[in-house]
Order: sequence, then C-alpha cells, then structure tokens
Amino acid sequence: MVKKLFQNPLVKIALLFALFFTVPIALSMVVGYQTIGGYLSPLLLLVLTWLLYRKEGKNLSELGINFKRRNIFFLPLGIVAGILFFCVLLYLQMLRNGIQIHINQNADYTLIFSSVFVLLQGVLNEELIFRGYCLKETMNRIGFMKANLIFGFFFIVWHWIAFNAWGNYLLMLSLVSTGFGHFLFAAALVKSETLYFPVGIHLGNNWAQRYLFSASMTGINAKPSHDILFILTSSGQHFSELHNATNYGLTIGSF
Repeated sequence: MVKKLFQNPLVKIALLFALFFTVPIALSMVVGYQTIGGYLSPLLLLVLTWLLYRKEGKNLSELGINFKRRNIFFLPLGIVAGILFFCVLLYLQMLRNGIQIHINQNADYTLIFSSVFVLLQGVLNEELIFRGYCLKETMNRIGFMKANLIFGFFFIVWHWIAFNAWGNYLLMLSLVSTGFGHFLFAAALVKSETLYFPVGIHLGNNWAQRYLFSASMTGINAKPSHDILFILTSSGQHFSELHNATNYGLTIGSF
C-alpha cells in the first residue's frame, strides 16, 4: 500500500517540492542568505532540476533555460515589465493619497543598480521552486488553474516565513498579494515557454520595490539613504498606507 502510494506521480512531485522548498532554508542557516554562499542554493536547485529532466531523457530546455536568442530576450523584457508593473500600482496609490516624489540627493547610483545582483539569488530560488520542474509537472497532470492554486498558496506561505509574519494578521493579509504574483509569473512562463521571463518580471518588481522608491514621513532629508533612487512623501494620515505600498503591500513576490 505504502509502496503504491509513493509510485503515484503527484506524491512524487509533492516530495520533490518539499525538497526544493527546504534547500534554501537549510542552506541559509549554514552560509547565510545575502552572501556569496547564498548562490549555492539556486545552483543546487538548478542541478537538481537538470538531473530530474536528464533522468527522463530531457534537458533544461523544457523550462526554456538555454542560450537561444529568443529566450534570452525575455529576461530584459521581463525586468522592464516588472518595474513598470510596480510603478503603475504605485501611481494608483499616488492618485488616492497625494504622494509626492523627490530625487534622493544622497543616492549612490552604483550601489542602486548593482543591487540587482543582490536580489537575483532570491529570485532564482523562488522561480526554480515555484515555477520550475514541480509546477510544470503538476500542470501537465491537473491543469493550469488547479496546479497554480496549490503553488500560489505555498508561495504565500513562503513569504509568511520570509517576513516572519505569523501572528501579524495585517502583514499576513498584505502578503496574500504574492499569490496573485505567482499567477502572473506562471502565466509568463506558459506564454513565453521560458523561465527567463518570470525571472525578469520578478527581479524588476523586487528591484523597483526595494531600491527605486522609499517612503518618508517627515521629509526627504529626515534619514538620508544611499541605496534609494526616489523618496516618497505623504501626509501623516496616509503614511501608513504609503509605507505598506513600498514595503510589502504592492509587492508581487519579494523575498
């Protein structure tokens, strides 16, 4: 009975997903996350994905991970799309709350633009876990909608863990938006047939959220920061919403 259960394809995918899910968490406890060692995790996840496809007589091209010009083009396209997506959402907040934008006079442009590489490891981890082998195999068996409802839920749970949101119900509710982000990334994967596209969208969104804009309640010079390009100001009554928008309320998948 037990042997038959483990021969079920969906059970195998579930066990593989659990392995993918725990690899970056376990490694972060050993080598840290925002370090060079943090890139060991996406490297291991990529090797694991390659081995799984190799066992089936396939390769990483099943996820569009190759050097074809068409596929590579989707990476910068996705980055631009992710930045624009965040900016549109922020603009909707601006219309409602009277937000003002100021250029940060203390900005270090080298630091801001090189920060893309700091965020890349987290994005690669999440894409390989939630939009990689396990998702594609699940979609092949139960369809796009059912598979992504499951993976979207676990993507939310992943961010609850990352933000230590347990018990903070406002934060937990705000992070539900990452579930919608998952559907966006999954649709990008299906339509483009390459993981480069969701990686790009994800990376562009996270970069815009963390390094393009920052909220300030008392003025643009209240707390100079070198890693933010634009500072947003609003009245005290709207500051809480503004802070949420630039920290997690509008995010679609930051880690």
